[in-house]
Amino acid sequence: MKAFIQNQPGEQDAKPKPNLNHNNQGLLYSILILVSIPMGIAIPALNRLTAIGKIQSWVMYGILVVLGLLTLALIVSVTKRMMIKNIIEQKKYYRLAGNLTWLPQEKREALQLQAHSCYHAGSWVETLEYWPSEIRLPGKTRFTTFQVVSKEDRLASNDEAWKVLSEKTYTERIDALYAGMHSRLFAADKQVMAVQDRNFMISRLGELTQLPESYITSCWEPQNGKPAILVWAFDLQRVIELSRTSFMAGIISEQKAWEQILKASDYTHALFDNYTDFLNNYRLGHAYWCNDFKLTNEEAQMQKAYDHDCEWPIKGVTWTKKSTLPEVILNACREYVEEDVKKNTRHTIGFQSENNDN
Repeated sequence: MKAFIQNQPGEQDAKPKPNLNHNNQGLLYSILILVSIPMGIAIPALNRLTAIGKIQSWVMYGILVVLGLLTLALIVSVTKRMMIKNIIEQKKYYRLAGNLTWLPQEKREALQLQAHSCYHAGSWVETLEYWPSEIRLPGKTRFTTFQVVSKEDRLASNDEAWKVLSEKTYTERIDALYAGMHSRLFAADKQVMAVQDRNFMISRLGELTQLPESYITSCWEPQNGKPAILVWAFDLQRVIELSRTSFMAGIISEQKAWEQILKASDYTHALFDNYTDFLNNYRLGHAYWCNDFKLTNEEAQMQKAYDHDCEWPIKGVTWTKKSTLPEVILNACREYVEEDVKKNTRHTIGFQSENNDN
């Protein structure tokens, strides 16, 4: 396989582009000044030696040509190195992070489940961390072509998005997602909501996602020997997202992160037939959660851009069907739905008639 190089963090090209604008202009100017000094000294000195007959003219010109070629070679070499500095620094990061390289197929299949959002943000998708991270490095290391995210930054983001700052709260959130944090609410809505409200929700979700209403209602029903998919893509993808960012925050170990990511991936590859099926259900779950056109349209554009423009290697990873599913998926969150029907109360998360910030 080719050398392990990802996109430049924050950019969408499959590999880093040559770039002189990584704090290199000053260095280049310094080199030009330094190489011009000996040339500035050599030219008048050679002219003087030629004038007094110490050397012949052709010798002077020969020396100048050699000096010029050496100067040009130096400038080209330095410029080339600066233009691929982003690649050099990326390789340095991988080396310091423990000689990171291409992941095995199973792990790449798992991370592919975040590929469309990573492509949109220009974040990494071939490593557990989606951005160069302090947690990987043995000490403070300075890079000039990308920023290294600190554990404190990730903790702040975890707290803002998930209220997760410890392994205990991480485990609680993961367990809730595996229990169908949003899927069980979606399943219960079919039974609890009044017909008029349910029809409104279906129509609204169709408008937000531009998915057929028939697709939305089909997510409540078993299809072709498979259980109802509800909005499991949304719940399971969030297991992966939370595990990646919690590793970067130093909350969980790499081993624990991969355990949960691979588990979520196995369920996803058993429940959905391909990446498009997965993304459609993910967008439905996202719309069910946020009820906001600006956000759902952004998700739709992200999927479209990934489908048509992305040339990242992760896109070529094959979708391997799996067969193992937990009981909560197989029975469509039956215990929760039965309990919710008894209560006959609306939820505090899940679809709301107004935009939902939970």
